[in-house]
Amino acid sequence: MNRPTHLRRTRHRAGNTRPPDALRLFLGLTALTWLPSLVVIVLVSRTSAPDLFDLSPKDAHSSADVLLAWYDLERAHHALKEGGFSPGARMRALGYMMRSEEQVRDGQMVSQFVLLPDKGNALHPAHRFGDRMIEVQLPAGNSVRFSEGTLVWVWGTLKALPGNPNDPIPLYQLREARIAHADEAEIPRYFR
Repeated sequence: MNRPTHLRRTRHRAGNTRPPDALRLFLGLTALTWLPSLVVIVLVSRTSAPDLFDLSPKDAHSSADVLLAWYDLERAHHALKEGGFSPGARMRALGYMMRSEEQVRDGQMVSQFVLLPDKGNALHPAHRFGDRMIEVQLPAGNSVRFSEGTLVWVWGTLKALPGNPNDPIPLYQLREARIAHADEAEIPRYFR
């Protein structure tokens, strides 16, 4: 005997969404909330470089040129350390090539630029305090291809200039300077 089967009809409620839709909505809102933060973190980490200001040279007098410790340039009385630099000395400095006041494009040949201990990052520019900046002047007739934020070694005679340490005008010059590109791997070799 064939019995009729009764199929029960299911009703759809107007306010009832399927669980996968709710999950997708939750994940979408979470992604919208966290995605900008993730982009910022990636952008900052990809454009950041080591800050050289607080590093101490392992052997400052290993060659004829004194290896610069950036903190020795601070002009505040409490910041000066014993055994710092003396103006007129031959110095070797590691820093980041940055623009001076004049507008310079990457790839342009220049005979001077500013050296900083920190290049900043995509969201936070480098600090420009006068006593944390060195104006690098190459010998007359010499030039170098400018590349902002490039880590470089610079050798020259250090000269102190008058001025306010809080102004964005360099208070030091390296005259008759030589320049060579550097690599981040060199930092632990020369500094601690």
